[in-house]
Amino acid sequence: MPAATSLPSKDQLDELFEYRDGNLYWRKTVSTLAQAGTKAGCVNGRGYVAVGLHYKKYLVHRLIWVMHGNDPVDVIDHINGDVTDNRIENLRASTHAENMCNARISKRNSSGIKGVSWSKSTNKWVGSVWFEHKIYKTPGFEKKEECAESVKTLRASLHGEFACHG
Repeated sequence: MPAATSLPSKDQLDELFEYRDGNLYWRKTVSTLAQAGTKAGCVNGRGYVAVGLHYKKYLVHRLIWVMHGNDPVDVIDHINGDVTDNRIENLRASTHAENMCNARISKRNSSGIKGVSWSKSTNKWVGSVWFEHKIYKTPGFEKKEECAESVKTLRASLHGEFACHG
């Protein structure tokens, strides 16, 4: 995908697309696959909506960002974590670190609660949160739910508005 700085201009995008509720629609027919009035783009292998334009692929959320008068940025965060939800109110500029704070629960998680795991050495539930290259840990808990509340509080204090609890 092209870098943020190599995106088409707002004027170029407005000429090609119409924005409606998080989706782009072609304003004019540009090929047999891109007919006027049809939705532009499809979901790529990483789960993002992408569109081909002038022999390049672009992530639709980046085009929408520019179409709404914003300067191109390196990282755009999907606030609700759904990378196919490209409504402008769901997009915000962020740093890479902030974007990682808003990550969903890992597929490898076995406790069912983000940041909570069982410690075999203490026979207790422990919580951990990554922030600025450090791991912050909660004390051990007998009950998983108590640990979940503790790690949620810790995450909120460290990650602020970018905190994602699952």
